[in-house]
Amino acid sequence: MTKSVEYMPLSISLASFGNGVAWTTYALIEFDPFITVPNGIGTLFSVAQLILYATYYKSTKMQIAARKANKTEVDLSQVVVANSDQRSKTNH
Repeated sequence: MTKSVEYMPLSISLASFGNGVAWTTYALIEFDPFITVPNGIGTLFSVAQLILYATYYKSTKMQIAARKANKTEVDLSQVVVANSDQRSKTNH
């Protein structure tokens, strides 16, 4: 919906791709279809995930920049809480 990869870590996507390639390669060397098929499918899904990451990376940077520009959040380091003695002095 947001077309953002803000919460999709690139490191996990790359690790998944590397794992899929390694196991698929091993399965092809050993000629084992029971390892090749699921890991080949996993590799394809990892490639799709990396393509999505590359596609939406720029829009994510723009969304984060726009959020910082609007900055509707309260910066708690600037909030000052006064105790009751200070409040009574400032109200008079």
